[in-house]
Amino acid sequence: MYQHLSGTHTKVPWRRIVCNNLATTKSVFILWLAMWRRLTTIDKLLTWIVVTSDVCLMCGSGSESRVLDFLHFTRPVAGFTAEVKWMIKSSKRGKGRHKMLLMFFAESVYSLWLNRNSKVYNQRKTATELFKEIQFRVASRVSNELSDRL
Repeated sequence: MYQHLSGTHTKVPWRRIVCNNLATTKSVFILWLAMWRRLTTIDKLLTWIVVTSDVCLMCGSGSESRVLDFLHFTRPVAGFTAEVKWMIKSSKRGKGRHKMLLMFFAESVYSLWLNRNSKVYNQRKTATELFKEIQFRVASRVSNELSDRL
């Protein structure tokens, strides 16, 4: 009866990243929104008259029109999509270090999202402070056997 009522839906390829993640609930939720491309961007905030400029807050150049443009990487990558593909590949492995990698990924997206939002409202954090927050969140949620790897 339940299967008949719910119907058939295609499975998203990144379901293991979100469903098997041991990160904090709010981090997993923001990651889930990011995967569905539902996070608010500067262009949406501009239409709501929350901000006055569409300049990217992280780098200060260009406009932030896509959902994950705020995730700027210092190393050459193909973008957020390539990072997600890497996480999908890693999520298929059940080892503890891969679970910890998924936790770091979710906490990193969440921390970058918080930092980006804090820049909208004129509060700043350094990269070192962000990394320490991410590390603390993962260390507080990871099992004892994996905590020595941090």
